[in-house]
Amino acid sequence: MKKNRTKIEILREELVIPQIVQQKADAAYVMIREQKEGSGDVLVRENRASVREEERSLHKIKRAKKILPLVAVAVMLLAGFAVAACTRWSAGMSEKWQVEEQQKESLQEEGAVSFAMQSQIQNGITITAEQSITDNHSVYLAFRVEGYTLQEGLSPGFEEMEVTVDGVDGANYSAGFYDGLVTGEDGMLEYADGSDAKQDEEGSIISRYVREDGSMSYFISMTESEKGWALGRDIHVAFKNLCGYEDKAGELDPESVVSGNWNFAWNLQGTDRLKEWTLEVPVGDSGAVINRVELSPASGYVECDWPRQRETRQAVGPDGELIEISRWVRAPRMSGVKLKDGTEYRYLFSGDGGEGYLSTDQETTQYYACRGNERIIDPDQVVSLFFENTVEGGFYEVELEGR
Repeated sequence: MKKNRTKIEILREELVIPQIVQQKADAAYVMIREQKEGSGDVLVRENRASVREEERSLHKIKRAKKILPLVAVAVMLLAGFAVAACTRWSAGMSEKWQVEEQQKESLQEEGAVSFAMQSQIQNGITITAEQSITDNHSVYLAFRVEGYTLQEGLSPGFEEMEVTVDGVDGANYSAGFYDGLVTGEDGMLEYADGSDAKQDEEGSIISRYVREDGSMSYFISMTESEKGWALGRDIHVAFKNLCGYEDKAGELDPESVVSGNWNFAWNLQGTDRLKEWTLEVPVGDSGAVINRVELSPASGYVECDWPRQRETRQAVGPDGELIEISRWVRAPRMSGVKLKDGTEYRYLFSGDGGEGYLSTDQETTQYYACRGNERIIDPDQVVSLFFENTVEGGFYEVELEGR
């Protein structure tokens, strides 16, 4: 640790922001415009979005059966400092969801952002709950981790992690440390500065978890089909034991474990702004007909008429035998958008979310899909949706404006 530290550094190291401070900060951030964001590490480029999920699979998170009670420590004299800090966006979140400065201002004006800024220290590891973005269907949470030395060849993770919304577990979420990779406009992985991804000798993408300042970013994303499911609700996140996993085997490295329990809670302020279309438009020659579209800054939702079809595929059973699996055929996957200025994000929507028929009635053909975004967008600028053509390759384009 450095011998000469500023007062701000000392405050930051010892600070645990109570809920009342957070509330004051949330009320004040709309009035504060000036934001400075540090430059961040960037990362690699490789496969398309569909392959990316396999290459960048997050370590499986073991849900804790017992998590220590949430800790609330009142530090009233630091309220002014907390309000000032709250206006600084998470550098990792800005990179991961490729949020532009104007979008930051818009999201704050709409009330879509909550600045938690709660820090806790355990065994030399400081974890800070930085902020959240919440819209009709998705929630994105950003945390900063400091003080951990990541050993070469390992990927960071927690032995246990638990997320609840209003005390209820079971939200559909994905979580993991930010590896520095983003999805480019062409669907390829690249570092945040736009440079191509690098590979190791075995051809695997090289992740860059550690930022220039030595910190790491951890994200949790949740997407549900129920509109407004998280707006205004309380989020609770608990981490236990920071550690490293072997990249190839995904096995815990016992020597890398730093014991600790870090617990956070704040309110998910959010925006219910969306752009909605009601229409009857076919998705090319796929057989699907789009009925309804909802787009928010961080998520997308569609409903379509999709006649039920079953397909049978072969799979390998537990004993190595071939077995047949029968399932409903999925509708064309909603993949991206086209903006008024001609910009195309064909790989906008992530794997987070869900899809399926709206009813278990075998006669029902109404199908839905709800997806989180890989970047923040302005729904008012969208003129078309892209859907994957899994039969012939490429995309179907469905025009939304002008109909």
